[in-house]
Amino acid sequence: MSVGGDKPFGINDIAITDITGATQVDLPSSRVLAFNPRLISAELSGDDQITAVASRLQAVDWELEAGGVDLDVVAIMSGYTVGSSGSTPNQSEWIQWDGAQCFPYFKIYGKALGVDCTDNIHVYIYKAKCTEWEGRLQDGQFYITRARGIAIDDGSNGVMRIVQQETATALPSS
Repeated sequence: MSVGGDKPFGINDIAITDITGATQVDLPSSRVLAFNPRLISAELSGDDQITAVASRLQAVDWELEAGGVDLDVVAIMSGYTVGSSGSTPNQSEWIQWDGAQCFPYFKIYGKALGVDCTDNIHVYIYKAKCTEWEGRLQDGQFYITRARGIAIDDGSNGVMRIVQQETATALPSS
């Protein structure tokens, strides 16, 4: 059976899951999930020509972009803990970064619906680590969060998986 011909449109959902699968949070106002396989390759030449080429997947560079910020997502990606004080309507939540924290691995699940919304494409990145984080408060603009990083083989699922589905389904819950 071939599900080919899917025409994914836009981004429908991005979920961030801690590496154990115990905690999952949807990224608010998902805008971008980009992935770029990082290949390691070499050429063998002799007799004035290329005689062989070797190439394999080494890792995947990824990028996320979302409107707003969800501190629970930041906590999964950074390893920091969300703090809070007060109660509604005067509650405050925060995440305070210091220079000593080592960022943890986590999972990224992304979904795009097909043009008729009955099919979809899922992208699973199994062992991601954030290497860049950007937020910007700007005049006349919504707050946009951008994160970039690298994903490596998790030892059981590989680096990433792309799944085409004839019938649209929800992202995995862990």
